[in-house]
Amino acid sequence: MSRPISSQRVVKTNAKKRRPPLACIQCYQRKLKCGRELPSCSRCSKTRNSERCTYRSNQGESSSVGEVLSDDHSRNAGVMTMSLRTPVSLLETPERPLASSEWKGKVTHLKVQETATNFYGYSYPLNFYQQFTELRSYIVGIKTKNSAINALRDQLYSLNNDKYRLRPLAQDTVLEDTLRQMIPVKPVMDSLVQTYIDRFEITHRVLNISAFNADYNRHWTSSLRTPTSFLVQILLVAAAAASFHPGITIEIMNHKAVHDHAREWIEVAESWLNSLTHHPPQSCEAIATHCLLLIAKRANYIQEKSFWTYTGALVRWAMAAGYHREYPSTARLSLYHREIRRRLWMTIVELDIQASVERGMPPSVGVEDFNISPPLNIDDETFQESSQHSLEGLPLATLTHTTFQAIMYRSLSVRSRICAFVNGCREQDDFDRVLRLEEELGEALRDIPEWNNPRDDPRRQQTKIYVKRSLNIYLHQYKILLHIQFAIQAPPSFKSLICRRERLDASLNIVDRHQKLVQDEIVPEQACRTGLILAALNICHELYISFKAHGM
Repeated sequence: MSRPISSQRVVKTNAKKRRPPLACIQCYQRKLKCGRELPSCSRCSKTRNSERCTYRSNQGESSSVGEVLSDDHSRNAGVMTMSLRTPVSLLETPERPLASSEWKGKVTHLKVQETATNFYGYSYPLNFYQQFTELRSYIVGIKTKNSAINALRDQLYSLNNDKYRLRPLAQDTVLEDTLRQMIPVKPVMDSLVQTYIDRFEITHRVLNISAFNADYNRHWTSSLRTPTSFLVQILLVAAAAASFHPGITIEIMNHKAVHDHAREWIEVAESWLNSLTHHPPQSCEAIATHCLLLIAKRANYIQEKSFWTYTGALVRWAMAAGYHREYPSTARLSLYHREIRRRLWMTIVELDIQASVERGMPPSVGVEDFNISPPLNIDDETFQESSQHSLEGLPLATLTHTTFQAIMYRSLSVRSRICAFVNGCREQDDFDRVLRLEEELGEALRDIPEWNNPRDDPRRQQTKIYVKRSLNIYLHQYKILLHIQFAIQAPPSFKSLICRRERLDASLNIVDRHQKLVQDEIVPEQACRTGLILAALNICHELYISFKAHGM
């Protein structure tokens, strides 16, 4: 029978007297060095006289890149806790002061757990906590007084991430029956499908709306003939739209809220996708379903840590299927499928670059890596699978189902360069480049059409407002990223003053447009997420440094 492990090392009575240990048993067994100059274990903050460590189960704590231990300890970097001392950069020693080009080390984040690490780059919004110098000690003090905070955080966090598991799948016939039983009643499903088309498909072109509506109506006429693949797509569409309707109840499922079932729909859909084959998806239908899965996960805040890796994998699957290439007219691809492939490719690229911004990573693909033509600015009703004649896109001043994507395509080059610039590893302090990128981004913002037509019906008016504000929100987050580098520099200079003003203007713009979407009942509050955390933190930081400058 094994004996319980004590938190203190046991010294034998007949053994030669040894110096009292400076590390607790956890640090000792992990062979981690502890600071000899301190009366406590530098890894877990355990004093010699205390009875237990402050380890929280087996979870690794977070540490910024600037807080990784100096050369004396770097060989033994295991589980690390945040030090209350001034962060020590890997690049900073007493003999070598921190260079101005090394600012990125101050706003990046490395999460370490045993030998596994997770890196969060410069544009990851929560890295901005490091700019509030008193915040860390304040949080430590709050957690010390309220020990239940960590447990509550782990409990809430696990519900959205760690506890997400894929259920094993039964035989295909059983799965089909399960999928049919999970689909809500028609009135509820009609509302969810319409919300998806109005709020998700208008910004991410995955489906042909006309063809999807035809298949959807056919399902309610003869549901037993609906293919399994379409049942999966219906559930993912409903799961994405569920984020807009937290109050809807599913009558067929014990009157539970729709959000309670969205996770189940996503789980079953992902299990079905993973059970198809061990090879990457090749068909348009499979690629589209994978896009719907990522959209539904992001809308419901599921597996956010893995979103960037999933979009990167989808980029490579699409490239393996040749979606990134424009083929000559001799290729055996119909005009319809050529256009669908362009839309899907641009949707995948947009999902990836947004994931890169939110994770603080370079985008998986640049504009030089593909030569696909831009999607046409047309409504889905204007082209069918049987179309034989080439179509011409409408001017961007005419709002269609694809206008958002067509406009975003025009700014993709500058946005990709900004994302790669701020999240790359090259050490540079290039204010001229910031100004050049700022000018290109400003041109993209100025090119957003007005779409003012008072004769439009209320629903179309709402769509125009939603598209225009969403375009501004998406573009302004890159403006914030572009100017943070110089905005946080100390001591202040004319460069930092210019960039502080620009990032504040962009941050207020994002918050204001999100607020107006909520006030106009176009988007519910819980569905506002693009750039919102980044903007809010930058506004808080601007207030913070302003108060400090006035001695407040």
